[in-house]
Amino acid sequence: MAQGMELSGLPKERMLNEKNRKRLPYIILAIAAGFWLLLFPLFHEAFLRQFYYMPFLGVIAATVANTTPAAAGIVYFPILTRLQIDPAAAVQFNLIIQAYGMGLGTLRWFLLNRKLFITNVIPVCLFGGITGVTISTVFLPISNPATLTLIFNSIAFLFTQIIFFSIIFQYKYPNLKIELTRGNLAILIFFSLLGGVISGWIGFGIDTIFYFILTVIFKINPAVSIVTSISLMAAVSLAGTLLNIIFNDVPFALWYSAVPGVTIAGLFLAAYLAVKIGAKNVLILFTFLLSLDFFATLWTQHTIPMTKTVKIVITYALVAYLIAIHVKIFKQGYKKIPSDLGKFHSD
Repeated sequence: MAQGMELSGLPKERMLNEKNRKRLPYIILAIAAGFWLLLFPLFHEAFLRQFYYMPFLGVIAATVANTTPAAAGIVYFPILTRLQIDPAAAVQFNLIIQAYGMGLGTLRWFLLNRKLFITNVIPVCLFGGITGVTISTVFLPISNPATLTLIFNSIAFLFTQIIFFSIIFQYKYPNLKIELTRGNLAILIFFSLLGGVISGWIGFGIDTIFYFILTVIFKINPAVSIVTSISLMAAVSLAGTLLNIIFNDVPFALWYSAVPGVTIAGLFLAAYLAVKIGAKNVLILFTFLLSLDFFATLWTQHTIPMTKTVKIVITYALVAYLIAIHVKIFKQGYKKIPSDLGKFHSD
């Protein structure tokens, strides 16, 4: 009799846990909405007059950040600097909004599937990442707007190429775990340190570097790599935010304005769109836009002296290169279409 009660009670317990798991995002949304309304008197003027567009931008950036190996800063920085926001302020904003948005995304993925996190490597990479962001924020900061913009666009362009080639070559990724040998520890600490330094300069970077290291070197499943890198970027962003609060002026009005869109996307839209649209399609769109932004920055920059002829040659060479890559990606997608699909469209 007692055994029967235990067996009959087990499904109820599971159903209760499932209901609680589904309710939690809505509870967080309600708390965030209450907190946002509580702060409205402090930021309403800046929000209504200057930053009214940030909730919509927040939806886009948070969706990219929580479905791809690219942080929200890869969306925010080029758009905000084009809207005459100081590049240093844009970097500080990137960190504080990612600490919030990617933190929500980390929680959301944790609720969906805890197996997507490589828990044994996260503490190691956090040590390197937090050390790196401390070095670049406190000891080696970059405040020159032109230099900072050029560095951002160059690194972002490099990251997009890494992601492009990971799509094109379609390597097999059979692993879900990493054994922490001395050699593996050295690799993880070195690249997380490098990623932390870059994140302190441009507001993102450790997530993309970490994704690249996990997939290319350790052959980790891309879904596991993306989610683990999201959690790492969230923690490093939090550390960078705390450092900026101590040593710099953090643009809280920008952060406040973006919170509604980031909250909705982080809790609901990102996971939904990742399934419906596909993280690859979202990423290809934004990497293409980033490439265009890189061209614009390269053409107008004065940090590196270039003649007009040199700029033209470099620009045309890069355009041809990107067209070739996008054609190859398109051909791969076309080959995967079932043969009977063409018949369906022709009927």
